[in-house]
Amino acid sequence: MLRLDTRYPFEPESRLTLTKLARPGRFPIALRVPGWANGRATVTVNGAAVEPVLAKGYAIVERRWKAGDVVAISVPLDLRLESAPGDVDTVAVLRGPMVMAADLGPTEAKWEQADPAMVGADLLAAFTPTAGAAARYATRGIIRPADLNFVPFYSQYDRRSAVYFKRFSETAWKTEEAAFLTEQARLKDLAARSVDVMHLGEMQPERDHALTSEISYPVSYRGRNGRDARSGGYFEFAMKTRPGPLVVQATYWGDERARDFDILVDNVKVATQHLEADQPGKFFDVEYPLPIGLTKGKASVKIRFVPHDRSSAGPVFGVRMVAAKPGATA
Repeated sequence: MLRLDTRYPFEPESRLTLTKLARPGRFPIALRVPGWANGRATVTVNGAAVEPVLAKGYAIVERRWKAGDVVAISVPLDLRLESAPGDVDTVAVLRGPMVMAADLGPTEAKWEQADPAMVGADLLAAFTPTAGAAARYATRGIIRPADLNFVPFYSQYDRRSAVYFKRFSETAWKTEEAAFLTEQARLKDLAARSVDVMHLGEMQPERDHALTSEISYPVSYRGRNGRDARSGGYFEFAMKTRPGPLVVQATYWGDERARDFDILVDNVKVATQHLEADQPGKFFDVEYPLPIGLTKGKASVKIRFVPHDRSSAGPVFGVRMVAAKPGATA
């Protein structure tokens, strides 16, 4: 029989007691060592340090065991930063296995400010435990626009949270603050005007939008999913509409080689797109205003991307249906 004593992931040590054995004997006990421990996990037997064999993510202790023996493992639970895939300057804060979230307040209260950013050379030094056993922290001087408290993300089921943060040096923030805030305002406006969003290259969103295709493939690049269609193929999906002027917005990668394709809405061509190193090194959006008669009285429309002969369509890294800005007509 075994007994496990632990407050992991809030405390670093977990103890396994062999409370009863049919008979003493020699056998291995393997303890899982998470990759984020970075070789700093320690193992003891009956309070004395031992050197386990490390293999395939486990610390293995083989010895002659008897009833009452206690084997324990301790893993570091200090804070660390992890970058988002493909974007070293977008980071999340983790403590052991837990993702930490900045508490933005109750869900019923709107967040009217820009998305929080982190500014400084030693970001983690600005975190101070407020309730160590509960993994809660306060920050000082590194969050823009203002300091925030960090808590385990799982506990935020009824509150607004921020998990990923753009990080800047003090010098970079001084030069990029205006551009960052302008981009935040643009994204907030875009979200407010969005009617429907299609995440191409992702299974569930493509099913939800009834995607059909031929000679078309999902792609993933720099942490973003998308889809393309080769010569003779296409991809098509449904998007919701609403009354008033609408715009289809598609996202592309700015370093594509020359390619040409058409965008159709309910089998009516609304645009021909040519891609050829339009904005090197970055993703960019193109907007296609829709004739109001094309969506009038409809709850949804079908959007189709069709490559020209011997060309390809996309890759397209997401599509939005958005309400046109006030004053726009089509």
